Amino acid sequence: MAVIVAGVWAVGLVVTNIRCIDAARDVARAVARGETEEAAQTIGRRAAPKDASIEIFTTNGEVQVTVEATRRLDWSLFAALPAVPLKAQATLQSEPGEQ
Repeated sequence: MAVIVAGVWAVGLVVTNIRCIDAARDVARAVARGETEEAAQTIGRRAAPKDASIEIFTTNGEVQVTVEATRRLDWSLFAALPAVPLKAQATLQSEPGEQ
């Protein structure tokens, strides 16, 4: 039973990490094509886990986005286990004329 629970938990972590990667990529693409940071954040919130933080840095025409989320096993039996931090980054060049 413990192996099944661990396997399901691991799959959940992978899915959450993929959502962070998708959100980082979507936000970076939006900012690179000239969207405002607020609009890009809105786009990223659609893909990101609900409690994720999204940070956007723009320097010298390069857009860097970091999406971070923390996952904890919500079952009371496993409450003592530490939370698992997940982080995804995306970097893109701004489109010409959008710097």
